[in-house]
Amino acid sequence: MEVYFFRHGEAEPAAPGGSDESRRLTDRGKRDVQAVGERLQAAGVKPGAILTSPLVRARQTGEILQQVFGVTAQADERLRSGATLGSLQILLSDCSKERVMLVGHEPDLSTIVGQLTGGHVKLSTSGVARVDVETFEPGHGMLMWLLSPGLLAAD
Repeated sequence: MEVYFFRHGEAEPAAPGGSDESRRLTDRGKRDVQAVGERLQAAGVKPGAILTSPLVRARQTGEILQQVFGVTAQADERLRSGATLGSLQILLSDCSKERVMLVGHEPDLSTIVGQLTGGHVKLSTSGVARVDVETFEPGHGMLMWLLSPGLLAAD
C-alpha cells in the first residue's frame, strides 16, 4: 500500500477565545495545497482514497485535493489532532485501496512516519511524505520521498 501523509496547508492563528478546531486555511495555505496537489498529480500520484482530519483546516485541504484528484475526501475522527499509529492501523484495515492519502496534523504525521520507517522526519505545512507498507506495523514502512511545498513550487 502507498500511503501519502499530507499535512494540512498553512492555517490562520486561533482567534482570541476561538478554538483550534475552527482555524481555516490562509490564502497562502490554499495556494500551496493546490500547487502541491497539481504537481503530485502531474508526477503520476493517483490516490484511491483521501481521508482527512475533521478539523476545518484539514477538511479544507482535503476539499482542494478532492478537486485536483477527482476523489471524494472523507473526514475521519481517527485523523484529528492526537492521531496515533494504532488509530491509523484500524482506519487503514478497513480500506481496500492501494493508494491512500491521509490529511492530518503535526506532530502526529511525522511521528507516525517515523514509527513506520524508523526515520526522523518533519512535515511542513502542505508537505507530503510517501511511505510504502506491506503491513501497517512499526518498522515495516519504507520512506519513498518527503517533499515540502517549496520544492514543488512552480518555476
